[in-house]
Amino acid sequence: MFLVHTRPAEAPLLAAAIAGACRIGHRWSTAFQPRFLAPIFQELLGETLDFEQLEAIDVEAAVDLFPQPQQRRELVELLVLAEMLVNPVPPELERSIERWAARLGVDDRSLVMARDVAFNSRSQAQSDFYRLFWMGEEDRQAAGFEQLLELHGPKAWTFTFEPDAALAARWRALASAPPGSLGAAVWRHYQNNRFTTPGELGGANAALAHHDWLHVLGDYQVDVVGEVENAAFGAASSSVPGANLWFLGVMAMYEGGLFDSVVAGGQQNCVSAPGVPERVVAALKRGRQCSRDLLAIDYFTVADQPLKELQEAWGIAPRR
Repeated sequence: MFLVHTRPAEAPLLAAAIAGACRIGHRWSTAFQPRFLAPIFQELLGETLDFEQLEAIDVEAAVDLFPQPQQRRELVELLVLAEMLVNPVPPELERSIERWAARLGVDDRSLVMARDVAFNSRSQAQSDFYRLFWMGEEDRQAAGFEQLLELHGPKAWTFTFEPDAALAARWRALASAPPGSLGAAVWRHYQNNRFTTPGELGGANAALAHHDWLHVLGDYQVDVVGEVENAAFGAASSSVPGANLWFLGVMAMYEGGLFDSVVAGGQQNCVSAPGVPERVVAALKRGRQCSRDLLAIDYFTVADQPLKELQEAWGIAPRR
């Protein structure tokens, strides 16, 4: 889950720590960093802060102010988020965040990806992202996955290269799900987008297909901005290992343009486009409001249930 270990009263101190780590020479690396951080703090913590003007604190103060490991990890994830908005990553920013993480005693999977992009290792960043975020965790549990990865390269993280008849049959059965049900909506999502059935050659593998249920639950489109919204929504709802890295990674791909998505490549400055930051922050807030961990559900067990009833039961607010 994203930004859940900070109380609203602590928000100014957390913001001051981010400024201390990321304002190099008292300046942000890009104007979008403070512009994106401000609505996150406003919507998730209810605090209106001016990230350009607030007084920064140093790492020694942060060590004293944030003694809990979960608080420190959350701080480092926010530092990595700020870093992922910049291309190229300034060496001074990379060194500052590395120093802060070391002094705070945080060794987070997001730092692995951050170091890759700081050294302009796009292919390694892509590999580490898919290996360490939650879809990669699911992939690596599948029998024979390492062999698929060796044979087919990065696309093995997301696509079916050896047909899985059982998985394909489960998905095709959604065509008979009751009207208005979650399953019927997901099947329509696949047909409308002309996607190959998961489990069939060239279709999504089980891990990638898992995230399509969230596209339907959250009503997010299958385009660059929709993928960022979906990642924000799912990550903010979840405590599954690698959930927050999903959000950080898509920000790196579609704002920083720091490495490529296996599915759609990488594109720079998509999130900083007019109106998009607000949509992404709204998706974070919707995920935070959920009463269920959306990445920890076997959706086939509830596919016959009405979509609207599930959204209401799980606290998924209507889109603004």
